Amino acid sequence: MQKHLSEDKQKLISKINELDDQKVIDDLMRLLAVDFDDTIYLTNDVQKSAVVEAREALKSGKGISDSDVNQEIEDILEY
Repeated sequence: MQKHLSEDKQKLISKINELDDQKVIDDLMRLLAVDFDDTIYLTNDVQKSAVVEAREALKSGKGISDSDVNQEIEDILEY
């Protein structure tokens, strides 16, 4: 039984090494749960518009720094 298992593993490894289709590789990663983040976020038109608006604001320098956000959160939590 163990010999058969080892042979099967070697056959799989060989086939995987021959792969050149990223979709198949992604499917295998998902199937084997190997460091694969397949989270899909579904957004409506309002949310998509808000994302576009936020990206444009960041590009024009209207963002807030990480440290400022963290400080604001700390201030809120202390209140």
